Amino acid sequence: MDTIQSKIAKHQKVLIEYITKLAAERNQEINNNMTYQAIIDTKNNHFQLVEIGWLNSHKFNYCVLMHMDINPETGNIWVQRNRTEILIDEDLAKYDIPKKHFVLGFRPPYVREDTDFAVA
Repeated sequence: MDTIQSKIAKHQKVLIEYITKLAAERNQEINNNMTYQAIIDTKNNHFQLVEIGWLNSHKFNYCVLMHMDINPETGNIWVQRNRTEILIDEDLAKYDIPKKHFVLGFRPPYVREDTDFAVA
C-alpha cells in the first residue's frame, strides 16, 4: 500500500502535468482573446487554471477556472473549484487516480457521503 508521501508525490506529478496541459491547450484555441495560466505551488500543494484577458476590449477578466489542493494528511485531491465543462475525475482516471482519492470540496460534507468520491 502506498504511503501518504508517495500518494502526494504521485498526485503532485499528475496535477502539474494536467494543469499545464489544460493551459497549453486553451492557449492554442482559435479566436481566443484570453490567456490561460497554470498556477502551481508544490510546497503548499495548490494547483490552479486561471483565465486572464480582456472581454470586448474594455472589460478586464480574471477568473480561477479550476483549483485543486492535495491534503497533507490524507493525500487526497480536494477539488475546490471547477468552472469548466471538464469532469476532472474522469480526466484524471486516465492517470490511474480513482474517484476515492477526490474530495468535492465545493460540496457540503453531507452531500459528499452520497457520492463515489472521498468524504475528507
